[in-house]
Amino acid sequence: MSSELEAAALDSGGGFLRWKRKHADIPPGTPCANCQTPLEGTYCHNCGQLAEDFHRSTWHLLVEAIEGLLHLDGKLFRTIPALVRRPGHLTRDYLDGKRAFQVQPFRMFLVLLLIVLFVGHWSTSVIEARHTGDESHSTVNVVRPQVSAEERAAARAEIEADPDMPPAAKAAALAAIDGDWGNFGKSVAGAAAESEPDEIEVRSNVLNDEQLGVVEGWVKSRYEAVQRDPERFALLLEIWGHRVAILALPVSALMLTLLFVFNRRYYVFDHLIFSMHSLAAQMLLLTTIFVLATIIGGWAWTLLLLSPVHLFLHMKGTYQRSTFGTLARMAVLFVMTNITFTLLALLWLYLGFNDMAGGH
Repeated sequence: MSSELEAAALDSGGGFLRWKRKHADIPPGTPCANCQTPLEGTYCHNCGQLAEDFHRSTWHLLVEAIEGLLHLDGKLFRTIPALVRRPGHLTRDYLDGKRAFQVQPFRMFLVLLLIVLFVGHWSTSVIEARHTGDESHSTVNVVRPQVSAEERAAARAEIEADPDMPPAAKAAALAAIDGDWGNFGKSVAGAAAESEPDEIEVRSNVLNDEQLGVVEGWVKSRYEAVQRDPERFALLLEIWGHRVAILALPVSALMLTLLFVFNRRYYVFDHLIFSMHSLAAQMLLLTTIFVLATIIGGWAWTLLLLSPVHLFLHMKGTYQRSTFGTLARMAVLFVMTNITFTLLALLWLYLGFNDMAGGH
C-alpha cells in the first residue's frame, strides 16, 4: 500500500477513535502551565492548552490508551446509517450547516478508501487460496479443454497443413491445442517479432526510424522488466492504484460541476461534499461485496445493482430535482464516468508500466 494514503487515512481515522474527555485532570482554578491563566475547564480558555497532568504511571497510561481505542466516536454510528438509508438528507444537512453530528466527509472518504483497499486485497487472497486448494484436490485438468485425441490430432493436422500461416503463429496455435502455455507465450512473442517489419512499413509515414526506435526501446525495456519480475509489477499497480483512486474525488466533483453549470444555486464546494458522501457509500458497498464474496462467491456482486438506486436517491435528495431531471443527469453522468474512469485506468496502467524501468 502507498505510504501517503495510509498516513492520511490513519491520521483521519483518529477522529473515529478519539476518546471524548469529560473532565480535566487538573482542578479548575489551577494556573495554566503555559500562560498562568486560572483554568476553568478541560482546556485553557486563553491559550487552548489541554489541562492534563502527564505525570502518571505506565499502567494508568496503558488503561487510558485502551479506553481511548474502545470509545468510538458517536458521530460514526449516526453518519454511516444515514449515509446508507438517507444519503440525500445527510448531504443536505451538511450543506445547510447541520454538521455537529456528522463525521467530516473527507475523513470518512479517506478511511473508507483505506478499508476497501485492504478488504479487497484480503478477499482476493482468500478466494485465490481457496481456488488453488480446489485445483490441487481435483483430478480434472481445468486448463486444457476436454476434447478427444482424435479431435486434437485433426486440429493439429489442419494447422500444420495451412500454407499461409506464419511459422510463429502456427507454433502458437499448436501450443494452445496442447495446453503448453509457456511455449504459447514465446510463440506469440515470436509472431509479433515476425510482423514487426510490416508494421514499421505501415507506420513509416507517421514516425521516422529514430522516433520509432525510441518508442520500441521504451516498450521493450519495460515489457522485459515485467516478464522478469511480475510480482514487482503487481505491487506497482497496487501502489499507483491507491494514488489514482484519490483522483476519483476531484474528477467526480468536476463532472457534477459541469452537470449543474447553469444552476447558480450550487457551488463546487457542494459538489465536493456530495462526491465525498457518494464515493464513501460506494466504497462501503464494495467492502460489503468483498466480504460476502468470500462466503457466497460471485453472487455477492449482484449487490452492485444497489449502486444506481443509491445514487438516484442521493442526487434527488441533495439537489432536490424532479425524478425525470435526476434520471437525465444520471444518464449523462454515466457516460462521463465511463469516459473519465477509462482514462484513469489507462493512466494507472501507464504509471505502473513506466515504473518497471525506474521511470527512465
